[in-house]
Amino acid sequence: MFRVEGVWARFLRQAQGYIATEVKPEGPVGDERYRVRDFWQGHRGFEIFRERFSEDFTQFDRRIVDELVEKQEFVGAYYEANGDEGFELEAKS
Repeated sequence: MFRVEGVWARFLRQAQGYIATEVKPEGPVGDERYRVRDFWQGHRGFEIFRERFSEDFTQFDRRIVDELVEKQEFVGAYYEANGDEGFELEAKS
């Protein structure tokens, strides 16, 4: 689901300004903990996505995330140091 080409990335691709999703294991092999990072061209694009797809996001969260994710933690939002509008969201699940 949270693969680079998984359901989550396909869902986010509907948004203007979405760049990519990166998924990395967070523990030993078989631990099934991952760090998921979503990259955006700018924070405003992400906010527009949240507003425009809020109902879809809630349904996605209920139907898919609640069944597969034991714990989800928002780690932070980061901007490129060079002042570009690049925006990154990071979560652990």
